[in-house]
Amino acid sequence: MTILIALEARFLRTPDGTVVSTTGVDGNRFWQRYLEIFDRVLVAARVEPATDTRGLGAVEGPNIEVRALPAYRGPWGYLHRRPALVRAMRSALVDADVLCVRAPGPIAGLAWRLRDGRPLGVEVVGDPLDSLGAGAVRSLVRVPARAALARDLRAMCRDAVAVAYVTEQALQHRYPPAGWSTTYSSIDLPAEAFASDELLALRAARLARPEKGTPADPWRLVSVGTLAQPYKGHDVLIDAVERCRADGLAVELVIVGDGRYRAALEARSRSGAVRFVGQLPAGAPVRAALDEADAFVTASRAEGLPRALIEAMARGVPGLGTRVGGIPELLPDDRLVPPNDAAALADAIRRLCSPATEFAAFARRDRAIAGRYEASLLRERRRAFYRRLRGGAGAALPRPAA
Repeated sequence: MTILIALEARFLRTPDGTVVSTTGVDGNRFWQRYLEIFDRVLVAARVEPATDTRGLGAVEGPNIEVRALPAYRGPWGYLHRRPALVRAMRSALVDADVLCVRAPGPIAGLAWRLRDGRPLGVEVVGDPLDSLGAGAVRSLVRVPARAALARDLRAMCRDAVAVAYVTEQALQHRYPPAGWSTTYSSIDLPAEAFASDELLALRAARLARPEKGTPADPWRLVSVGTLAQPYKGHDVLIDAVERCRADGLAVELVIVGDGRYRAALEARSRSGAVRFVGQLPAGAPVRAALDEADAFVTASRAEGLPRALIEAMARGVPGLGTRVGGIPELLPDDRLVPPNDAAALADAIRRLCSPATEFAAFARRDRAIAGRYEASLLRERRRAFYRRLRGGAGAALPRPAA
């Protein structure tokens, strides 16, 4: 049985025809999980040509194929390419017995409308009410797009054979299922992602040194996330760090990630306390950056369930975050602040970056929460979701011949 998965990802195609992941997260290994229940996996996503793809992993492999959609950027690009997108999606659906959409997004919505009675599964990975909220995206069509995507997501969840949410409560409240549902994250943390007790002890000793928090050994913050859109709130985080510096706190920030807003963000920091290291390959390089930090901070205006924060927690790096999406399911209330509030975030950073902070206790607590996302624990929930979809194929409506 064949499953088609439609999502908002953007892949690259090399001159020799190899399709590669731009993030490393949605490479071939990610799609293999669907093969535990299905015989064949088709992935419908935007694909654009590229020449330099060094370090990027292939997406396709045995029984995993990409059905390329026309590449576009932004809502106007979508409207311009929509006829071609419809043709490509119809062609991708021909060989599919079951449709799974990773929503929200216009591609997920398009696949849902064109599915011709195929059983539908929805993996809800974000919230358009947050991701297209004020300040999150700069577009003239932000408000109508926000309403349309939220309306479509509610309808998809009502139509689905099965719905899987990355949060435990937040997304379910806004986009309730009509039938069977489960909770799991796309995040698969291998055993090596978790810090050992020895590493936690070494970090605690480092933070207890008398010179910690002085100009010779400033507090080190790290944030990981795309710079392609403003929704990650890096501007707010930089402003908060600048406030802390102005108040005499010895603190520096490392930002891991890249995108079109990088230059503007680099110009925003005037103290020289913010360092941009660009995109790092997933896995060991990101873990190394986390291990050098004293705390992890996300100032997101919108989130589903942030992978980077969970990875930091697994390393025992205490986190600060905003009260959006699934973040309150990860962090205690005293380490949460409102989005778009640099003053509140600066206050939280000052409270955390203090000799009085019980970093060892925070590290153990956060690592334990991250343990919920260990790969083997999530596998059975995913398999149950896939089985529901496969079982729904017998009840599918007749489809027109290809």
